[in-house]
Order: sequence, then C-alpha cells, then structure tokens
Amino acid sequence: FHRLTGQFSLPDLEMVQATARQIAVTINNARLFGLIRDQAERLGDMLRTQHVETSRSQAILEAVADGVLVTDQNGKITLFNASAERILNLEREHVVSQSLESFTGLFGRAARAWMQTISAWSNQPDQFSPGEVYAEKLILEDGRVVAVRLSPVRMRKEFLGTVSIFRDITHEVEVDRLKSEFVANVSHELRTPMTSIKGYVDLILMGATGELTDQQRSFLTVVKSNTERLVVLVNDLLEVSRLEAGRVNLNLKAIDLRALVEEVTEEFRRRSRRENRALIITVKANPNLPRAKADHERLRQIIDNLVDNAYHYTNEDGKIEIRLGQSAGEIQVDIQDNGIGIPLSEQEQVFRRFYRGEDPLVLETPGTGLGLAVVKTLVEMHGGRIWLESQGVAGEGSTFSFTLPVYETDLIDAEARALSLENR
Repeated sequence: FHRLTGQFSLPDLEMVQATARQIAVTINNARLFGLIRDQAERLGDMLRTQHVETSRSQAILEAVADGVLVTDQNGKITLFNASAERILNLEREHVVSQSLESFTGLFGRAARAWMQTISAWSNQPDQFSPGEVYAEKLILEDGRVVAVRLSPVRMRKEFLGTVSIFRDITHEVEVDRLKSEFVANVSHELRTPMTSIKGYVDLILMGATGELTDQQRSFLTVVKSNTERLVVLVNDLLEVSRLEAGRVNLNLKAIDLRALVEEVTEEFRRRSRRENRALIITVKANPNLPRAKADHERLRQIIDNLVDNAYHYTNEDGKIEIRLGQSAGEIQVDIQDNGIGIPLSEQEQVFRRFYRGEDPLVLETPGTGLGLAVVKTLVEMHGGRIWLESQGVAGEGSTFSFTLPVYETDLIDAEARALSLENR
C-alpha cells in the first residue's frame, strides 16, 4: 500500500509473509479452540444428564419393593439394591464384586438350574431369543418363598450380564394354601348333604314313597338334574384343590394308549346311541405306536374330558376324530371335531379356571369351567404340553392336542429299530 513502487525489499516481503502465516495459524487455532470449547460444553452437558439419569435410576432401584441383582459377563455381582438385602438377608458390602456362584447355596436346589441358565446364555448368546426370561421359586433357609425372574443383558450378539428380580411371595403362597384348604373343606362338607339329597330324590322318583303326579315328577326331575350339576361342581372343586395343594401323585406305568382311547370312544358311542345323537366317533392310530408313560386313571380322565367337550359342542350328524401319533420322542393325541369352534378372542382363556364361552350351546350345556383347567394341569404333571387350534367358525370345529412322554423301554426299542433301518 506504499505510494512509491519498489519501496519494500525482498527481506521485507519475506517478513510480511512469515507474519501472515503466523496470523493464519493463530486464527485457525482460535477457531479450533472455539470448537473444542463447544464440544467440551456439550460433553459436560451429556455427562451431567447421564449423571442425573444414573442418580434417578439408582433412586428408583433403591425405592422399588422388589430385590434387584445385576451381574456382569463374568458372573460378578455389580448391583444389589436395598430390597435385595432385605429379601435375601444379605449385606450389600459382602455381596457386590463377589461371584454369584458363591451364594447359590443359600437358594437350595433351584439355584442349579438358575446358574445353568446364566452359563448357557453366556456361552451361547446366539441361542437367546428376544423376550426370553427364566422364572423360578426359591425356598430360602428360613422357609420363606421367593420368586425370581432372570433376564440377560445383551448388546447385539454380545452377552453383557444378567438382571435378577426377587419378590418375597411367602404371604401369597400361604394365602393360596389357606384358600385351597377352605375350598377343599367346604367341598367335603357339601358332598355329604348332596349325596343324601340325590339318593332320596332317586328313591322318590322310583316310586318308593308312592305314586307321583306328573307335576311332582317334573319338579323332582328338575331337582335331580340340578343336584347332579352340584355334585359335578363339588367334585371338580375337590379335584382342583387337590391339584393346587400338590396332593395328587401320579402312578406312572407303561400304558397302551390305543386300547385306552378305544375304550373311551366305545363308551361315547353307546352314549350317543342312548341319547339318539347321530355322531361318528373314529380313532386313527400309528400301528407302531409305543406305550405312553402315564398314570392310567389320570390319563383316562384327560381323554374323557376332552372327548366329552367335543361331544357336547358338536351338533347332530357331527364327527369326532381321535388321532394318535409319535413325534420327536413324544406321543401326540389330537381330538378333532366339526362343532361350533372357539373364537380366536377366547382361545387364550379356554384353560383358565371357571371360564366358559359365550356361545348359546355352551351356555345351555351344564358345566363348571374347571374341566380344561384340570386337564392342563394333569398333562403338564405328566411332562406333556396341551394346546388347541380353531378358526372360530361353526362347522369347522376345534382340535385339542396334547403330548405324553414315551415309556423308556419303548423309546429305546424305537431308536434301535430306526438305527437298524438306517444301517440297512
């Protein structure tokens, strides 16, 4: 900017250029400092937010009534809230940073399956399905009953640890026990007078007290019908109370399932002829069906109940088909009818106690809503599963299916035959 040309020498220009470069570096440093300051402020805000959330989460964990125990991927306990201290009667400072295996002795035999579940999740995280949890009841040394739910912590396919939730259910278990005892006692007390009423009504209807008018016979027939319904209700209540109290023991033997099913179906065929109902009842069985491992009387009760349901809810000229087959080391029984079906909205409640559907035929049919609940419990006591399939369309009916374990000797023989056929 000097008025005269050639005023500045080459060293002057070099000095100006060096100064310009220093100024440029200073400006860039200032910009960089501004960016660093902004990032630091954002990071500080994030850390403060995270600290607030952590404090809030910690406060929530300390306030909840359920005990919370968290372990890392190595099975070390990283969190143990105040409720867990109270429920498990352990001090936090003696628990945190210790291995969970060190405390399994406090939880009895159920802890073995608990630890095996954690080990399986840790060793094979790919096998875990979303929403999978482990639930168990633990009986502590002092006799209290604690329910525990275990869930894995995962990020993508990496196993990060587990969260266990404990709840003291001693009071609930005791209330259930008292309720079952009350139901059992009341049912027993009802049974005696109901038996007397039923017996005397039968005697009167037989003419033991003299001739009856048509009106008297009609009234007594109503009394007899309702008495029989009450007897069924009392018997079902007694059965449920015995199952809930664990007073039902299974006498497991090798059962010829096909012979038992044929016996049951023959009784229902005679019943349909006696009641003038044109029902077709058929049985289809695998010719090489192995024997089932089951209690004969209880298995008879299961099949009777399911076939009785199909019988009641299938209209005239209907069809009931019972299929017996084997799949994956189990015997599967399917009882299919072409009756009224079960709406999709009601299917989750079918096995609930005292539940009955809204169909007019269901409402007209005597019943307590306890049969399927008893059947489900008995099937599960045998180590089997039970489910139903129905589109809820009248005429397409329903299919109730359940499984039973194969008797051990028959299972070994079947495996040997399959191996022999493969070798051939």
